[in-house]
Amino acid sequence: MSMSEPLLLQIVNQHIPAGATVITIDKPNLHPAVYAADLTGDGMPEIAAVYQLNSELYLLILKFVQGHWIKMALTKGLGYGVTLLTAAPATSTARNNLIVGWQIGAIWSKLAVYEWTESGLKDIAPDDLYYSYAEIMDMPGAHGRDGKVEVALWIHDTGEAYRVDIIRWQQGQWVPATDVYPAYYPKVVQYYEQLTQHYPDYVFYWYYLADAQFQAGLYPAALTSVQKALSFPEAYPSRENLLELEKKIKQALAASSSTRVTTWLYPVSVRTTSGTRWGYMDAQGHIRLEPVLEEAQAFQPNGLAVVVKNGRAGVINLQGQYVVQPVYDSINSFSEERAMAIDSQGFKMINEQGTVLTKRAYPFIADMHEGRAMFYDNNPNQANGSSSLYGYLDASGNEVIRAQFASANDFQHGKAVVQIKDQEYALIDRNGNRHATYPYTYVGPLGDGLLAFQKESSGKYGYIDERGNIRIQPKFTSAFPFSGGQAIVNTAEDYKSNYGVINTQGSFVIQPAYNDIRELGEHRYALGKAIQPEEPYIGSLYAISEMNGRRLTDFIYRNVENYKQGLASASDGNQTYLLDLSGRPSSRISSCDRGRIHGSCGTESH
Repeated sequence: MSMSEPLLLQIVNQHIPAGATVITIDKPNLHPAVYAADLTGDGMPEIAAVYQLNSELYLLILKFVQGHWIKMALTKGLGYGVTLLTAAPATSTARNNLIVGWQIGAIWSKLAVYEWTESGLKDIAPDDLYYSYAEIMDMPGAHGRDGKVEVALWIHDTGEAYRVDIIRWQQGQWVPATDVYPAYYPKVVQYYEQLTQHYPDYVFYWYYLADAQFQAGLYPAALTSVQKALSFPEAYPSRENLLELEKKIKQALAASSSTRVTTWLYPVSVRTTSGTRWGYMDAQGHIRLEPVLEEAQAFQPNGLAVVVKNGRAGVINLQGQYVVQPVYDSINSFSEERAMAIDSQGFKMINEQGTVLTKRAYPFIADMHEGRAMFYDNNPNQANGSSSLYGYLDASGNEVIRAQFASANDFQHGKAVVQIKDQEYALIDRNGNRHATYPYTYVGPLGDGLLAFQKESSGKYGYIDERGNIRIQPKFTSAFPFSGGQAIVNTAEDYKSNYGVINTQGSFVIQPAYNDIRELGEHRYALGKAIQPEEPYIGSLYAISEMNGRRLTDFIYRNVENYKQGLASASDGNQTYLLDLSGRPSSRISSCDRGRIHGSCGTESH
């Protein structure tokens, strides 16, 4: 069920009282306070809207039931406007919470986080949760993202200074999310760096800069800033507070023999006289690792990145040090602290220190999933017509399920789909025990408890559940696994593509009208429109969209990488940008640094 903003507004206007008007939200651009998201966990989006009637605000929730939109909930709002209306998984990864910022003052809003319960909407946010600006995203901690969002609240203090609190829902209450500080606080640091440059005599900006640098793990810089704040005759917030902060910074410095780099880095290319070379920049666009590499992949949640130098692949950390020497033909991304490295002998499993764990090389090893890595080996007799047989390795590189299947997939929630022989697939557990058998030509991997399947080799694709019951009838020319309650499908009958996105009921969330659709992570898609409609195989121009298909950009990008920490690298064929979750180039890149990235600020590297 694809619903554009005008369609949402049209539906809402049919369900609000006479004389009521849907209010508008001013930022980031003027738009009506309507939003579509699955709030109940049934895979179908509900519509949330805020309207005004007789100077009062009301929050309306509509649900699609048996072909009609009905009122699911209506609750009275606060204040006189709305500064935020979105939905994201805050309390559980299974469904979204509706998040509303009720405007109660010129620079103040009250945050409400609604959860759908059997008795209706329930606001689980504290009564005193006020803020001036809020940012909602799944922020990476020490072990990456957990699928639930954190809330960064910017709370006004004085002048243009804000205190920043980051919270998350945990064990039934809101708690500080201190583990994501190193990932988020560099943004706060950049904000106060600009303010101290413009207002170097304002002590409170130096205090907040020092605090932000401390939270980001930039201890030497934090020490310099807090000592600058202490040099002013009038302290802020007090001399005791500044001295206490200085003490904490010095203790943090002493706790580590060398300051740990916590700033996240992003690949960047530079044209040189020797050809294109790759390095890494930070979120502000500053070059941190000089562009001397032939290839540079994105840093993974473990702080490691695969790079290529002199034609050989290795792995570096955020300091640019090799943790796996560049001796391999290629190295896959790490998954569950394991990566597959390929050399002239074949595939080998390595850990994050570069130790080879497998006892021999294999023709192929897939990434590790739930402690199992699918592999294939040569079939000695080919009695079943297959030249290879598939099995599974454990995290130590041992064969825990011998090579016996005609094809296999990764494990999800303790189960994996394997092919026994022609017209026979099975669902097995991590020990190889069979739980279900499917008599079909094709059965795809698990996704949200559903599996794409094909009855005949020339037939269309639909979806079955784990027991083999048909849940979505075969009507697609290709079908991808479900993720987050949605799946990408194709309906084209010829060489052209008509990709769309469906929910678990088989209804379209994004209509099939695109040459390509890519899931980017962090609740974003890249929608591809053919560069040449009559020659779609040439490629696509991409637009960034939300999960409901609402486009955030025009079709302008030749390539878009997956989102990480709220940023994605994208190229329009001439320049490379860091896009934020709104699809806009991040303002954290200065004009000169952007020029340097593209070889136009100063002389070229040699």
